[in-house]
Amino acid sequence: MKRLIAPMLCMFITLTGCARHDRILRLEPETFTPAVAEHTGVTYEPEDPPFVSFRYGRSLMEGEMAALYDSIQDFLSSTIAGDTMIPVGNELTENEIAYTITIFQRENPIYYWAELSVNGRYINVSSKIPPDEVLEQRQAIETRAALILEPIKSASPFEIALAIHDALGTIPYSNDESQPDRDNLYGTLVNNEAICGGYASAYLYLTELAGLESVFLAGESERGISHAWNAVRLDEAWHFVDITWNRPNDKFGNVRHAYFLIDTETLKIGRYWDENQYTIMPDPGEGFRDYYQRRGCSVSGETTFDAVEIMADIFYQQLVTTQSFPAAAQAINLELRVSDSPEVYAQWKDLFIKHLFDILRIVHTKALEEDANFIVANLDRVSCDYNDIAHILMFYPIIKGR
Repeated sequence: MKRLIAPMLCMFITLTGCARHDRILRLEPETFTPAVAEHTGVTYEPEDPPFVSFRYGRSLMEGEMAALYDSIQDFLSSTIAGDTMIPVGNELTENEIAYTITIFQRENPIYYWAELSVNGRYINVSSKIPPDEVLEQRQAIETRAALILEPIKSASPFEIALAIHDALGTIPYSNDESQPDRDNLYGTLVNNEAICGGYASAYLYLTELAGLESVFLAGESERGISHAWNAVRLDEAWHFVDITWNRPNDKFGNVRHAYFLIDTETLKIGRYWDENQYTIMPDPGEGFRDYYQRRGCSVSGETTFDAVEIMADIFYQQLVTTQSFPAAAQAINLELRVSDSPEVYAQWKDLFIKHLFDILRIVHTKALEEDANFIVANLDRVSCDYNDIAHILMFYPIIKGR
């Protein structure tokens, strides 16, 4: 029977390989598939979901800079008015004032409408849009935020961080420079279009509403283009998140996870952060575990005689832990990371490509034997993709619910 394989597409974004191990690594997965809210018109209330007021940049400030940051926060949180001014402490330089404004604006994306500028010993405050429109836009933002957060009220921190990442990853990237809101909360969550700053602002806003500590980070890509991403704290350790680089890059429209929960060394490949943003950058600690470790989707070590079965089992377990499947058959994105040297990754990749249909048949047989809530809808067609530098193998079986 004729087999149809979609073209293999190598991703162009760079990432580093992970440390070598001498064994097959199959950690207990953290299982979760974000639910999709079935209704609209939900509004956010401050106490539900939990709200945290942590600000990473503010936590590094002291003295008059901290006081100025708080004065801006107090003013904007209580007032939506016309032009006004906030007094500045006598000891701050103009550069320190400008720095405080920059950090405040990055860490408080809900005030995207506020124009802040230095005027001697004052900060001029004005609104980019009329006050009544500020209130209308705020309501629209909160409604969309509630729709995203409602299904994950009782989820674990990892599940929350993942669900928000995946929800934002489906928002289209906009190349339309005439759209001024694509880098802020309103454009991202309401107009449903974004650039990197919009994704990062929305991730910071939503994770905070859900009770997580997160950070907006700015810098450049290796091509010299301004870029923004996040850090989120899980298990007392910081993990970096780049939604922009995880946007769908295949014909099926699947959000990817190569740049979700990555460490500092991985982040440095292809990105240069603004070293003037924070005096101390968030640093992963002993509790760091990347996405693939948490989901049990990581292998390591020289390939063995049962490598094909191991890969098939990892892909099958991802399907088993999915909460629901569409009635109509569609390609499902399954991912696996080889956390080892490029040479070992090449061995796994070679077997993966040679045995795509063997892997598919194993998944199909397991689903029938275990009476799973899904079936492989087409045994004669399967697609794959891979990220050679991130060491990610992606498998797209056509699946439907039973």
